[in-house]
Amino acid sequence: MEINVAVPNGLMDVSNGKFMGKKDLGDGYTRWDWKVHYPINNYDVALNIGNYVHFDDKFGDLPLDYYVLPEDLEGAKRQFAQVPGMMKTYYHYFGEYPFKKDGYKLIEVPYAGMEHQSAVAYGNHFHNGYLDRDWTGVGISPRFDFIIIHESGHEWFGNAITAADKSDMWIHEGWTTYLECLYVEYNYGHEDEVKYVNALKKKVKNDRPIITARGTNAEPPQDQYFKGALFINTLRSIVDDDARWFALIHDFYQHFQYQNIMIEDVEQYFNQQTGMNLTPVFDQYLRHTAIPTLELKFDEPAGTVQYRWQADEKDFAMPVRVGLKEHWEMIHPTTEWQTMKTPLTKDQFDVATDLYYINVYKQ
Repeated sequence: MEINVAVPNGLMDVSNGKFMGKKDLGDGYTRWDWKVHYPINNYDVALNIGNYVHFDDKFGDLPLDYYVLPEDLEGAKRQFAQVPGMMKTYYHYFGEYPFKKDGYKLIEVPYAGMEHQSAVAYGNHFHNGYLDRDWTGVGISPRFDFIIIHESGHEWFGNAITAADKSDMWIHEGWTTYLECLYVEYNYGHEDEVKYVNALKKKVKNDRPIITARGTNAEPPQDQYFKGALFINTLRSIVDDDARWFALIHDFYQHFQYQNIMIEDVEQYFNQQTGMNLTPVFDQYLRHTAIPTLELKFDEPAGTVQYRWQADEKDFAMPVRVGLKEHWEMIHPTTEWQTMKTPLTKDQFDVATDLYYINVYKQ
């Protein structure tokens, strides 16, 4: 895409892509020219017109350009210093920034923010957290600027990998919310990642499925963000091998970069790469309202417990860690009852609910 915008002299237009130059039109207007070197979503195209001041930085060979109002320059210099650390995190997990020819821009706007490709809109008041609050309520969000971390994450998921239909927007929002969790893990450790991702549970409504009717331009519910990220985190626990998991999500991104995809593509990829049939798991979390419930029936005199999944998908099967937190045991429940021996009582028998997004019902 080529973007050419004429604005009154003294103002500036900052749009997507690489700056190609400006031209005084001789009538009180100056035209600003930008060129996008990659495929771009139409909703990612942006005009930002204002009395901007510009400053810049680099991350390796990637130019970082910042445009803010003059009165916010000092706050921006302080806050935008987080960008190289954000880049380092996402490079680590997924590979280099996908729009290198266009560079990366962060631009002050009069709204919270938006993932405009290579021209990320920023309106987070130059403070950590999200609009001056602890976004997840567990004391981790105030350590970083939510808009920088989340909206920039969309460069990888949403802009470089794009849903072919609005019904699958969880590919943008669920994955980018999970990228926040990875940012926390990379910078503050796994324990804080677990705390951060579990704090998303209180934001989930489970009132309708994440995936809407295809071909209807129907907006998915807000659960696409939080339930989407919790589902991806659950997939990590199903894989149950972090080295393998991180290789899997890196290769998933690299495989589909610059493509429009659907849930079928995601399912097929994870099924092929893991050798598991994860389709019922994808379907339960994304196409149904309820999350799976692990039902447990204890017979303490006999030293046994029966277990099964209660789920909408009749073929739903998912491994889960149970027993004592110090040394979990992996069981493989299906929707049919199975029995195992356990020396633990109903009160002692625990389930690793912080590693999966599930309900547990004991009787």
